[in-house]
Amino acid sequence: MKNKYGYKICYREYGKTKLKIHLITNSLRLAKWEVQYYENHEQLDRKTHKLIKEPTWYILPIKTYIEYKFLWRGCPF
Repeated sequence: MKNKYGYKICYREYGKTKLKIHLITNSLRLAKWEVQYYENHEQLDRKTHKLIKEPTWYILPIKTYIEYKFLWRGCPF
């Protein structure tokens, strides 16, 4: 089943409970590719530019139109 709003790639650092959004994408295929890349290459936090320590990556669907509009509000293109 295709999600019409897209997917968010989130991570949880080791020892923390909060999920942080790292990237928003339109397709599940691209989200899976990005997670595979992130698992093999160290990533920096997008706001603080600090190295993410031992992240666990998750792909979550964007469920509502309101969430979709909120997440894409800062998109530069």
